[in-house]
Amino acid sequence: MKGVFWNSDGFKDPKKHKFISDLTKEHNLSFIAISQTGRKNFTSPFLKNLCAGRDFLWHVKEPRGRSGGIFLGIDLNVYDIGAIDEGDHYVKFHLCTKMDGFKWALVVVYGPAQNNLKEQFLTELVNMCSHGTPYDKNNDNFDSRWPFLFNAIIDGLNVRELEMSG
Repeated sequence: MKGVFWNSDGFKDPKKHKFISDLTKEHNLSFIAISQTGRKNFTSPFLKNLCAGRDFLWHVKEPRGRSGGIFLGIDLNVYDIGAIDEGDHYVKFHLCTKMDGFKWALVVVYGPAQNNLKEQFLTELVNMCSHGTPYDKNNDNFDSRWPFLFNAIIDGLNVRELEMSG
């Protein structure tokens, strides 16, 4: 499975859209996680183009004020989705990889820049992590080393590609 996490620092520039679309085609991405979109919504044609026409499920978290905003998309030919959780600072997909039945959580996080909001942000992340996954941990598909994958994009990381094998 391959995916991208990107702090886009706004997502109005058509060059950014083309970059993600080209990246998806070139690397056959199965998930796209973008933070700091600064947008409230995206049209279906826009999202279809972004994932190179593949069958993606999208979840959009609106920005609060001028910053923030998250959207997360997964390829439904690669994953089954169990649940979607959303907090003030994250979106979490509970996934099952169709190829091998591996169950995991994909999380994209965008934290506040203001120091006075950091405690609330960290408390929310601790609560999210402590709730675990909705999957049965008493079966052969549970690996205690990888209960979830977590990526926090807080201080302006640009592009990071994540490639994993099941």
